[in-house]
Amino acid sequence: MTAEVGAARAADDLTAAVREIALGMPSGHVRRLAGALTSHPGPGPAARVAASAAIPVQSLQPQIRRLLDAWEAAPSVVSGPGLSVALCAGVEAVEQIRASQLIDIVWTGPATPEVPVRLTREVLLEVIASASSTLLMVSFAAYHVPAVSDAVAAAARRGVDVRFVLETGEDAGGTLKGAGAASAFKNLAGLVAFYEWPSEMREALPAGRRAAMHVKTSIADEHTALITSANFTGSAIDTNMELGVLLRGGPVPRRLARHFRQLMVDSVLRKAI
Repeated sequence: MTAEVGAARAADDLTAAVREIALGMPSGHVRRLAGALTSHPGPGPAARVAASAAIPVQSLQPQIRRLLDAWEAAPSVVSGPGLSVALCAGVEAVEQIRASQLIDIVWTGPATPEVPVRLTREVLLEVIASASSTLLMVSFAAYHVPAVSDAVAAAARRGVDVRFVLETGEDAGGTLKGAGAASAFKNLAGLVAFYEWPSEMREALPAGRRAAMHVKTSIADEHTALITSANFTGSAIDTNMELGVLLRGGPVPRRLARHFRQLMVDSVLRKAI
């Protein structure tokens, strides 16, 4: 290993240690640790004593040791004041992301005191109703979903750009037996756009098998995303045991929506004829 490679790896390890503390340690503790290190020009025994005294919590000592070990392995990368700034910036970024994003568990099935039940049907309809400009609906299978169909129709009639990405039947290059999933929403023809994953864009598999379009998600306006195991079927949204998460705010809904739009631009997902 060259000296340059070794220095780069040491800097990466220090960055990872700062990230671990910003993500995993209570914010107040991170700021106290930063305050304890800011007066030290570099790593060493005095910095270790100050860090331990600032955070006298035994369960957090391994994280602090990893940070200080990484600092000692890369002493020229950053000074104590610089490391303090990095820790404060990291924890502030984490706080802002957490404040801007709400995450709920979506569960259909037997209840326990640990997970409050938010039925998939309830949350799915909530996501559809929240859309004001764009709505992306993605599922493998779909049938017997009049409530979903009605809600999507209402969204389209109020001007929402609704796009479905659904698995196709075997005759059309997909993996569903019989008709494709879009047949469940034939009453929406002319109101929404349907996209599919063409067979020639799917990875070739042995023995003539086909990759499946198995995603299940609904994304409204880049601000709300339901990611779930549930297909757009009556059983899935009402009675099956299904698990998902509802993300409101933050970067994830935006990144997912733009990811699918880019797949459409690249013709990986194509508008159905």
